[in-house]
Amino acid sequence: MILRVFFRGDDLEREVLRSLFESSFRGLGISMEFSDPLENLEGRNDAADILSTLLRKTGAYPSIWVVDVDIQLPGAGSIFGCAAGRCAITTTSGLGRNAWMNVAMHEIGHILGLDHCTAECLMQPAENEEEVERRPFTLCEQCFLIARENMRRGPAYEDDLHPVH
Repeated sequence: MILRVFFRGDDLEREVLRSLFESSFRGLGISMEFSDPLENLEGRNDAADILSTLLRKTGAYPSIWVVDVDIQLPGAGSIFGCAAGRCAITTTSGLGRNAWMNVAMHEIGHILGLDHCTAECLMQPAENEEEVERRPFTLCEQCFLIARENMRRGPAYEDDLHPVH
């Protein structure tokens, strides 16, 4: 499976993101392909709207869009990222590099069909940047086995939103 990453970052950020991705999801048969952002998001910050755009433009391809605007969900306020089915978004806005990259890896976990986890795991939920910073970049054994099984069956198609505040 190829995960498409829409990201305006520089070469160093792309290389660090790729390295973290390979470390976090080693052994699952997933590769990462970078593309420039799909469109200018100026004036747009509704996460559901941005996800709809991503789903429309990428179709069946697993994709994540790393944006540089504050993103929000109605009723939830500002969030760090969210996923629906095979697509996810995350923001760099207001987060340090380590934090937004961790959120990106977490959202990719949702693309792979993983839910939140209570173990010492990348899939732990986080309510603030400090919790994100404490979360590891690796999957626990149970989440890894679930992701591997999901990869055999194919990534998620569910419409459930997985927001991270």
